[in-house]
Amino acid sequence: MQQKFLLVRTDRIGDLISITPAVSILRRNFPHAHIAVLSSPYAADVIKNNHEIDEVILKGPFFKTLAEIRAKKFDTAIIFFLDAYAALLALFAGIPTRIGPRSKIWAIFLSKSIRQRRSSGERHEAEYNTALLKPLFVYYHPAKTRIFVPKKDDIKAKNYLKENYGIDMFDDLVFMHPGSKGSSPAWPLENYALLARKIMQNYPTVKLMLTGGPDERKLLDSVAENTKPFTPFVLKDCLPLEDFIALINQCAIFISNSTGPLHIAAALGKKTLSFFGNEKACLPRRWGPYGKGRAAVLQPPEENCSLKNHKCTEDCMRLISVDAAFDAFSKLLKDK
Repeated sequence: MQQKFLLVRTDRIGDLISITPAVSILRRNFPHAHIAVLSSPYAADVIKNNHEIDEVILKGPFFKTLAEIRAKKFDTAIIFFLDAYAALLALFAGIPTRIGPRSKIWAIFLSKSIRQRRSSGERHEAEYNTALLKPLFVYYHPAKTRIFVPKKDDIKAKNYLKENYGIDMFDDLVFMHPGSKGSSPAWPLENYALLARKIMQNYPTVKLMLTGGPDERKLLDSVAENTKPFTPFVLKDCLPLEDFIALINQCAIFISNSTGPLHIAAALGKKTLSFFGNEKACLPRRWGPYGKGRAAVLQPPEENCSLKNHKCTEDCMRLISVDAAFDAFSKLLKDK
């Protein structure tokens, strides 16, 4: 009888991407198994085209999703982010083997729990996820985060850039994504503008585009306004996530704070330049880029960074200089 695994990760984009190394390891060990992933509808597109996943199930109202999961008769559930919804869903669906972290009271509903100190940030989130496979006695092989872009989406993205911005597939395209939606400490917008201006001044062949979500339009316009006399491209259309993923796949370098699109770029193998604070919960050791692309990660100098209430402030992030960011960018650009 075919083994059936349900992998559960129903939070944000970067979190869902972080389970893809575990998917690869599971697939290598169980090549004929049925592997399904339960995800949020918001983030599902990042695993939509992953050929190592047989099925993507979207999180919905509890009892509706429960009926769907129960009907599929899974043997094993691996819950990477444990909450009441996930724990009770696996239990009431009658899944006999339920694996997850022993971090919250909901672990009492698991059949096998693993003690992890994720709050210490000693390992990358992807590594904490792969560690949950241990009860299955898997053979571990090196695995990075991965996202797959179908050829038709790739062609569509190339045509979009050419028709709307005159950007050719052979251009050095750089994406700058200055927003973070409050999920992590952010480098100041004025620093992004100064870095953009310096890039366009020193590398006139680079095509620099500002990107952001539908509610970040004013933020992008503010950065663009402060790059004068140089003018970056600004992504003005509100694209579906799958189209935005294909668009990121066209860039050479992705610049951002610690946010979902950074993890998309890393999983696509892009070079990345990112800005992280020194907060324990947000360190790059746990949340940094984990894909196959080369990554430059900048943090405030610790000797000058005063964490107030264990939070990085904008003043703290401002300690990452524009010159340091430009030097890191230049090394990425010149590294072929």
